[in-house]
Amino acid sequence: MNRLHIVTPQADAIASAMRGRTDAFEIVAAPSFAALGDTVAQIEALVAFPFHLDPALAARMPRLRWLQVLTAGVDALTGIDLHGAVVSTVSGIHGPQMSEHAFMLLLALRRDLPLLLDQQKARVWQAPRPPLLAGSRLLIVGVGQIAEAVARRAQAFDMHVTGVSGSRREAPGFDRIVPTSDLIEAAATADHLIVLTPYSERTHHLISRAVIAALPPHAVLINIARGAVVDEAALTEALAHRRIAGAGLDVFEREPLPAGSALWGLPNVIVTPHMGGWSNAFATQVAPIVATNATRWFAGRRPLVNELG
Repeated sequence: MNRLHIVTPQADAIASAMRGRTDAFEIVAAPSFAALGDTVAQIEALVAFPFHLDPALAARMPRLRWLQVLTAGVDALTGIDLHGAVVSTVSGIHGPQMSEHAFMLLLALRRDLPLLLDQQKARVWQAPRPPLLAGSRLLIVGVGQIAEAVARRAQAFDMHVTGVSGSRREAPGFDRIVPTSDLIEAAATADHLIVLTPYSERTHHLISRAVIAALPPHAVLINIARGAVVDEAALTEALAHRRIAGAGLDVFEREPLPAGSALWGLPNVIVTPHMGGWSNAFATQVAPIVATNATRWFAGRRPLVNELG
């Protein structure tokens, strides 16, 4: 029997969204690995979030042959022995929600929404003079599918969009793309910087103290990628001393963000709880990829969609 295990609190919703695409396999949907008990050892084909896995759990799945993660990145799998299992991702689905979240943070900071909400509570009528997005310079670090979605929306706001990439030199929505070696120079002319590069050893603290120092005092930084891409200590210091205007942060070096972090209390920071990739359409977004890959997997056809090399 071809059996696909979907293990996540959203398992039933994903299974329901796959209805009509599952003739070649049976779905076992479970909200957690604990709900499966000892049958975890029988899992061969698994759909799950990588951050729900750990080395001890992986050791209980010696028959695992294919892991479909429900994320674009797989950095959470570092140090986990998957017994040589094939890994595929849902890369490409997150453009709408991630770009909306980026612009929510950007507009809230530029229009000083936290101040306006405080004034509303205090019944104060006083209008700030916000800078325009139109005509401003947006720097996007990392030029992938999500960045393209952000760039298209930025063009609708009449922004000038520059990308930073280690490999690409042109992409839809970008006015220009510069190499990573020019990051500091590009940061010096940016009004807003959005971090979208995946995390790896190579990108650890790519947004370094030097990059943050290069940003103009009026600039804001948005990080919706991974926390460790940014030197969080250097960013916190720059924000506390108003060396840059503000930051919208959805990801952090430690998550959940510790209660003692200074970022919680800085008035020029908006903290969101790593929610950029979520939406009410998540199940319907991932279902086609999961169904296609499951059909291919059980038929012995490779490569899978977004299969990692």
